[in-house]
Amino acid sequence: MKKILLLLIVLISCKAEKKMTDSELCNVLSNLHLQDQYYRGLEELEDPFFVVLDSLIGANNLSRSEYAKLPKEEQIAFGKIARKITDSKPKISEREQDSLMRLQKELDYKATEKLLEIVKKYGFPDTEKLECENYAAPFLIFGHSPKKYWKEIDKIIEKEKLAGRIVEGDYKYIKWHIGGRKQNETDQIQIQVN
Repeated sequence: MKKILLLLIVLISCKAEKKMTDSELCNVLSNLHLQDQYYRGLEELEDPFFVVLDSLIGANNLSRSEYAKLPKEEQIAFGKIARKITDSKPKISEREQDSLMRLQKELDYKATEKLLEIVKKYGFPDTEKLECENYAAPFLIFGHSPKKYWKEIDKIIEKEKLAGRIVEGDYKYIKWHIGGRKQNETDQIQIQVN
């Protein structure tokens, strides 16, 4: 009798999987976002042109709106200086870039699997409705997903769209990615995110 009772308790505890609170879900989503950007966000892999340009604008005691009102020639002069400074920065080798991107892809696999698990359990997360304090962009996880997951992601986001749980912009970005990142002539969406 004790063995049956113990077996019953084990079975019940296995089935009664704990549901995450909104706060816990936000933390997971925020961590997934950080993983998604971990190596992508490295200064060494990005062109710091606009950071340098903003610094030059500030160093000349100009606001962005004042800079925007400058004659085109002066704006171009600022741009040339910013490009010269940016290009003088030592670059990492192609081999190092490849190595970092391999590490990022490993994170992408894990993050994609975790987000698929979350979407299946809770629906596509709306970080505003969840009132997440830290920034999280779940669409970016699927937007950087490895090809092996594309069919599964396509099925799941179609389901989420029909259920009204994914906003149009997130849906289009994910579809663009899983469609091979080809520009759709009928949509002409502009992609501003990595």
